[in-house]
Amino acid sequence: MIAGEIARIFPACKVDIRSFPKHNEIERARISDIKQPFEKQPRHVDDSMMPLYDGFVLQRLFANSIPNDERHYNHLHLVFTSLLACTFSEDDWRYHGRTVICGTPSIISTTGIVEAPAKPREFYLEQYGGFADIGSLKKKFAGRFIDYGDSRITAAAASYALQAMFFFLTDGEPFCENKDCRLFNAHWQEDLIHTLEKHEFCDRHQDMANKFNKKLGRH
Repeated sequence: MIAGEIARIFPACKVDIRSFPKHNEIERARISDIKQPFEKQPRHVDDSMMPLYDGFVLQRLFANSIPNDERHYNHLHLVFTSLLACTFSEDDWRYHGRTVICGTPSIISTTGIVEAPAKPREFYLEQYGGFADIGSLKKKFAGRFIDYGDSRITAAAASYALQAMFFFLTDGEPFCENKDCRLFNAHWQEDLIHTLEKHEFCDRHQDMANKFNKKLGRH
């Protein structure tokens, strides 16, 4: 579905699907203290928490597997992974889960699609208030967020793949402020679901896609 969606929007682009080689060094990107930057991470890893990985360290590790003749702007590499990629913010001095990390290669985290955008505010109010357990809360707010096993994860991954592509088309500004555009940078699950239901670009980004296709068509 994802490859087909990319080919539909950018028909002049050739899409290859590959199995990414396993990396024995992945654990080097592991983080265990979300309130410390990567260079200050303790060596001990807490196995009781969900595994978290520094997204930029992952990116560097994955980049080592890109063939030398594909390390230029004629190729765009997307890595889909279940690893929860995170980046450290100096604004609040902590790591945050991410859905997409753009660059070479761009990383789309399927776990991040579930964990990074926030669930409805009422979900957290009831959770921290101790009014219900997680299972009951998920049933109560079902449909208002994407959970594991949700068929919408694939559709969301396709939208994040397009964001990664627009990262290069826009010189590093892939997100849209229009909530009806599938490039909207959703911080809330309900906003993400809204963009998936709209399933379209705003006029500005559609025009950019059209111009890119026209440019490729001349070659």
